[in-house]
Amino acid sequence: MKKILIVLILLCTAFSLQAQQFRVKVVGITDGDTFTAINRDKLQIRFRMYGIDAPEKKQAFSSVSTEKLKEMIHGKKVTVTVHSRDPWGRYVVTVRAGKIKDVSAEMLRLGLAWHYKKYDKTPHYAQLEEQARNQRLGLWKDPSPVAPWDFR
Repeated sequence: MKKILIVLILLCTAFSLQAQQFRVKVVGITDGDTFTAINRDKLQIRFRMYGIDAPEKKQAFSSVSTEKLKEMIHGKKVTVTVHSRDPWGRYVVTVRAGKIKDVSAEMLRLGLAWHYKKYDKTPHYAQLEEQARNQRLGLWKDPSPVAPWDFR
């Protein structure tokens, strides 16, 4: 009975996380898909952007991807919609920053991240990646780019 109660509590917590949307101020950019922000209670929280995987630090286009994300959200108040938590405790979120309705989609459109199809099946994201590939934008300028999950 105790195990069932614990499972129910965990499920309720997971569902409530997915429904959360809140504003945070971005105070740090780790790479092209991860950032740190402060919430209204002044707590620092790490976030992972939903649906994308940006180049790792030692990969080609890593600094370009990181700088573009910094340009879009660093120092700004953004709205995050929580999808889940990853194994490292980061909130996996969709990010809205001013006129940019979906920062993940923008990173894909610019060719600065891969669509993380293992965890996301959004057709729009797949289309954005394909368009960037066809136009040889960002990391797709490289004749044989290596996906971050293969690089790791």
